[in-house]
Amino acid sequence: MNHIEVINMVPKFLRFYEEASKTGIDADVRWRLWQEHYNFAAVPPGEEGQKMARELLDQAFSKYAEHVQDLKDWNPETSKLERTLKAIKEIMGYHQPVNLTVIYFVGGFEKNPFVAPYGEGVAVCLPVEGGESDIFLAHELTHIVHAQTAGLTPSWERTIGSTVMQEGLATRISEYYVPGEPEGKYIEHQDGWLEACRERHSDILNGIIPFLDDQSADTVSRFIFGTGTTGLRREAYYAGWDIVGKLLEHGVTFEELAHIAEEKIPVYIKCVISD
Repeated sequence: MNHIEVINMVPKFLRFYEEASKTGIDADVRWRLWQEHYNFAAVPPGEEGQKMARELLDQAFSKYAEHVQDLKDWNPETSKLERTLKAIKEIMGYHQPVNLTVIYFVGGFEKNPFVAPYGEGVAVCLPVEGGESDIFLAHELTHIVHAQTAGLTPSWERTIGSTVMQEGLATRISEYYVPGEPEGKYIEHQDGWLEACRERHSDILNGIIPFLDDQSADTVSRFIFGTGTTGLRREAYYAGWDIVGKLLEHGVTFEELAHIAEEKIPVYIKCVISD
């Protein structure tokens, strides 16, 4: 049987927000309060991640006021977690129990759920400041199940080839599980991004080939958060969305893709792009 542990970071954020909203608190003091009382964001580890977290906080702080009451009223919905996890396991052909930690947090309205190492395993981290999303939930639970089927490393540093496959499966399975939404709902972080990527389709795929075996933190950050090789952000997401979509059209199943061992994924992705 699956085991799901839920950690709710929302009350911790609300305590920070109460302190940071007092009269006379400037941006620098607010940042120190955030680090002291909350210190949780969808950013990579290290100094660069802290810089990104500061930027997110500065940009988002004025927006929180209209959402505070919703955050105070919000509670986790465990039954939805259990139902979605069961469905994702069936789609990916995985039949063993899953031990899962889900962390609900308040982000910066950037719509960026993520999976991160936690204890001896990993945790699904889901933002709630803009309301819950069934697409986000399916996307991140796909990452959890995929890690089991393919023996994926839980660390931030993994090959770009593995990253492409992980994001491709997560975006396409969320599309399959929550059908009928505009394509951008499953993958875009900002309006117009998907069309811009399609206009640079060949450049993105050809540009990513030399990096498929690279697993350095800087390279992973470059293709997930940064501007890749074309000046467009999140190229690994686009490559995964396109490649897995094409494979599905040609009759490859989610289960087949999910069971490709991690060490074989970069070569597999390179062959698909070359074809």
